[in-house]
Amino acid sequence: MVLIAPRPTASAGAPAPAAVRFLALLPEDWHYEPDLGDDHFTVRLAPPAGTTPAPDLTHTLDHIFRDPSLRSWHWTDITHHD
Repeated sequence: MVLIAPRPTASAGAPAPAAVRFLALLPEDWHYEPDLGDDHFTVRLAPPAGTTPAPDLTHTLDHIFRDPSLRSWHWTDITHHD
């Protein structure tokens, strides 16, 4: 599970457009379950079944968040927090 929230110093806008941009940038065939909040969103992610080797989540998300459309947002892995 990944928490995606605005950077404290940024004017990020509403989370819904950021969620759409994020989901559009995910690698093909990844499974996702987004949940929108008032000022953030969470996404449960899973790479395609049977992918070998398993994709590195940190590398994948860092790559996505280099996109200029998400520069006002950051991600935190909260897998062990729910």
